[in-house]
Order: sequence, then C-alpha cells, then structure tokens
Amino acid sequence: MPPIILPRRTLHGFRTVLKKHLNLKGREAGPPIRLHAAEEGGTRLTAIAPDGRGVSLGVPGDRPPADLVLPFELLAEAGAAKAGDVSLAEADGGAAVVAHWDEKGVPRSARGASENADRDRAIQFAPPAVEAFHDPGPGFAATLRQACSVTDAESTRYALGCVRMDPHGGRVEATDSHHLLIARGFSFPWEEPVLLPAPHALGCSQLKGVDVRTARVTDGPKVALVVLSAGDWTLWTPEARDARFPELDRVVPGGEGKAAVRLSEADAAFLADRLDRLPAAGDHRRPVTLEVRDGLFLVRAAEEGGTPVELATAFSEATGAAVAVADRRFLARALAAGCVRVVLYGPEEPVRCDTPDEGGTTVVFATLAGDAVPTEGAVRLAAEAASPASAAPAPATVPFRSPKPAPAVSRPTPDAAADPEDLLDRAAALTATLSEAAQQARSLAADLRKLKRRDRAVASALDGLKRLGGLAA
Repeated sequence: MPPIILPRRTLHGFRTVLKKHLNLKGREAGPPIRLHAAEEGGTRLTAIAPDGRGVSLGVPGDRPPADLVLPFELLAEAGAAKAGDVSLAEADGGAAVVAHWDEKGVPRSARGASENADRDRAIQFAPPAVEAFHDPGPGFAATLRQACSVTDAESTRYALGCVRMDPHGGRVEATDSHHLLIARGFSFPWEEPVLLPAPHALGCSQLKGVDVRTARVTDGPKVALVVLSAGDWTLWTPEARDARFPELDRVVPGGEGKAAVRLSEADAAFLADRLDRLPAAGDHRRPVTLEVRDGLFLVRAAEEGGTPVELATAFSEATGAAVAVADRRFLARALAAGCVRVVLYGPEEPVRCDTPDEGGTTVVFATLAGDAVPTEGAVRLAAEAASPASAAPAPATVPFRSPKPAPAVSRPTPDAAADPEDLLDRAAALTATLSEAAQQARSLAADLRKLKRRDRAVASALDGLKRLGGLAA
C-alpha cells in the first residue's frame, strides 16, 4: 500500500501524551499504535494499554489507504519536536514498519516490528463510542489540571491518586493528604460520584489551554470508562471502582479564624509573581511564614543565617492577628485557582483559601512544624510602599509597581514545569547538535593538520631547492 505521510511533530506529541497518560517511565515500552481512517476524515492514531487506558488523536488531511500498526519504539526514532514529515510504510508483509525522513538534508530511516499477537490486538483499537460529550461548565479544564497537582498516586489507604467528580454538588475534589481542593459549580452527565485516576496528560504542552468535555461509557467494558475530549485528543480511563475517597468537608475549617485577608487583584498578582523568589526555595518543604498584623498580610522567608525577606500587601483588607508556617507551593496553587480570601486559624491549624464568588473554589493546606521567621531586620517588598508603622520601625521597603496586574489565576504556579518528555527530547536534540558540532570540529582539526603537514612539505621542498641551487652555483 502507499506510505502514510505524517508530521514528525505529530508522532512526537502522541508519544509524549501517551507516556504521560499511561504513566510510563524512562524507556518503559508502551502499546503499539493503530493508524487508521477517522470517521470525520483524516488520520487517527489510537493506542490502548492492557489496563484499558487509551489515547486517540485525530490528524486532519487525507484518509490513509489502509490501517497500519506502528510499534511504540518507532515513535521515539521517527518522531521529533521539529518540523518535517515522516513516511511510514509496511514491510515484510505487514510484520514490520519502515519510517523514512530527512534529518538536515540527510536521508534517515528506522525499522520496527511487532509481535503477531500485539499486531492482531492493535488492529482492533478504536476510541470508545460516545454519543455526545458533555461540557461541565466554564473553567472545568483549568480546575481539572489544578486538581491533578493535588493528588498522590502512592497512597494505598485512600484513592488519593484520583479526582472525584460529584454530580450532586457539581464538585471537583482532590487531595494528597497535605492539601485539598474543592471546586464547585460544574455539572456532570452521571448520577453517582465518579473517581477518575488523575489525567496528568492534560498538563502536557500539546493539551494545555484546550477545553475539556466529559462522557462516561458503561456499555461493553466491565468497568465504566471516563472519557475526556480535548480538541483533537480523546483520553479515556477506567474509573476507580470500590475505592475509598475521604470526606473532605470534614477537614475544611469553618468560622472567621484568628485572622483573615481579602487580597486585591494587584496584591494577589504580586504574591503569585514573587513567592518562588523568596529565600529558602531550595528547602524540600519550601517554608514561608504567613502573618496577619497591623492590617497587612505578610509572607516571609529566610535562608539559615540570612536576612529575612517578606512580601507585604498594599491594597488588601486584613483583620485580626495570627502567624503560621506553610509550604509556599500550596499558597501558590491557591492563588492560581483564583483564591483571594485567606484565613489563618493558628500555627497548628490548616489554612483556608477561597475564591471571591460564593460556592466557588476552596483550597485548604496544612501548616508546617517549626518556628516562624522573625520580622526584625526583614527587607520588605510591596506592590506599593506601605506607610511606616507608628508603633515600631518598619522594615526596609522596596516598592514594586505592576503597570497592569494580571489575575492570579492566569499566572503559573512556582512548581509548574515543562513536560519531562519535552525536556528529554530537547536534551536529545541538543546532544545531537553538540555531537554534530564536535564531529565538525574534529573534521576541521584534521583539515588543519593536513594543511600544516602540506605547509611543512612545501617549506621542505623550497629549502631543498635552495640547497640544490647552492650546490649548482
């Protein structure tokens, strides 16, 4: 059959998302990929793991003339984060696939083969049959991505590696036992709460910023599938059945607390921008001191033996007085979720953060053991220079102005990182570039050595001619 032509970036992106969705580590092998004609036109790539998790991607263009089963390892060789196409064709009567592409003007090829049983299974791969996807509501995609960062796949007592979607309260819930997120105001097309293993693949660059719709398929498989549609991508996972999830409402503190602050938009943006720049960011707990006093909300940190640095609000309403030590990443995630109200209950009680709208998002996180960083001698950073305190000398203040502060929800969290697969591919590309540069340097050195030998030969010949000329005279 004629070869199938696809962008190399498509294979690279599919491999990145598939590895993330199946939680494949390092060089761990994945399932084969079926390339087939999509019902809506174009080509579709589909892969399904033995446990039922799967990924499918629709690629616009012409339909392929026939199905092709691509070995997983061929994705790494033929795919790349750079531009260019790859030609995929069957070989050995369908037992193998050969990929051809151009690498900086040099023709390249790779060959991969699958076992007959794997190939026979893969040829049946297809996305779950979904009649219609449901839109849970505005902000659902961002909330689901944030919830994934509040999970713990290593937990055994409770299903903390899952995100709970409750149709009764329209809630998305997640926790890792250190902090929790409850987001409200959504709707789901099922009757009972569903535990979805955290879809971390939504954090891949290929799916960032894409709206997500949901469906639940109960026909066919023994365990119902939760299906997510994100643009041209479809991801599905068997729901976690017979698993326990904690009742989060029981651990959410209520009441006014000892101190509370309602952050202005400028202060929230300022804190989100500066949190990860505070001292002691290298500590594995990332501790910061949270304090409300004198009508200000202060976030303070210091290296051991170093000068404390604190961030101070300038336009926010703060009442009461309290101090607590917490992980700065938790506060950053609360700000990223749009929380602007922070309530402190004491040094040993959890901190509660809420969005301004009633029935919105709540983030609760535990405090850390340890002494608070003292404010004496601290360098204060603020969105605007605060007026000097009348009761005590104010720490040194460094004003900060933002021409147009952005909402906190639009700012990335301090621990947000590029996708590891993208970094690995970029590192591999850099290694290849450096290797090519080293080869060129070696070639240049060899040419220089040849030129030097030639110059010595010419000089020797000239010297010989001179001596011959002297003899002749």
